[in-house]
Amino acid sequence: MCSFNKAADELNISHSSISHRIRELERMLGSTLFNRTTRSVALSAEGEYLHEQMKGSLDTLESAFTGFTQKRDVVRISALPSFARFRLVPALTDFHRTHPAISIEISPTTRKVDVGHGDADIAIRFAKSTPTAYHCESLLDDEWFPVAAPQYLQQLGNRSVPELFKRANFLSHSRQPWDPWLQKAQIQISAAQRNLTYSDAGFMLDAALHLQGIALGRRSLVKGLLQSGALVRVSDIAIPSEQSYFLLASERAMVSRHGGTVIAWIRSLVQDG
Repeated sequence: MCSFNKAADELNISHSSISHRIRELERMLGSTLFNRTTRSVALSAEGEYLHEQMKGSLDTLESAFTGFTQKRDVVRISALPSFARFRLVPALTDFHRTHPAISIEISPTTRKVDVGHGDADIAIRFAKSTPTAYHCESLLDDEWFPVAAPQYLQQLGNRSVPELFKRANFLSHSRQPWDPWLQKAQIQISAAQRNLTYSDAGFMLDAALHLQGIALGRRSLVKGLLQSGALVRVSDIAIPSEQSYFLLASERAMVSRHGGTVIAWIRSLVQDG
């Protein structure tokens, strides 16, 4: 029993594409290769004959490429260092357990990459507008809110949020100032309190973990830290991020089985935000 849909899923192409290609092959050969019903398809006598004739050649090709398997199965992901550290790396253990034949190479960088020219197979970028690539999809929207280590808040005492903010040190990201959040929360702080600024969100969260102050963290990055209790949310007030995450992929990644598997894995990581 054959299934065009299962074959399309295995090849990571659309169901209509595989049906079209089979019809083209049948027209070229002048023979019907499959007997089709409303519920299933099966090889015709001509299809069985062609399969037997081609099987040996296909086995030879598979054998010839066996030596290149390791290189072929590497999927290269370019991602922001912070996203790679807090979202991709923690999930790799389970991925490798369920997909032992696929090797993932993560390149953490903030520079622009061109997946179409081989810089990476898949890229995850944080941008205001949709990047250009062979394939680009919106991956995750984000928001900012204050977080801190529980021990740091204990040092400040059991106080209301406005009083807490009068005593705290503030950890800032160079591309996301505190002002919009403070305005929304209607809280004023002195300029002297804004004493540490980082260009990398990962370093900023490290500072919070080391009890250096309250950080304005992104939901996408602090999710696991909040779940583990390493950080706690200081206020329910949040401001939306002007940037969103996008997934970019090369043509090779989109049509290859392993590329499709990795893309599906990345999507699953952000299903719940």
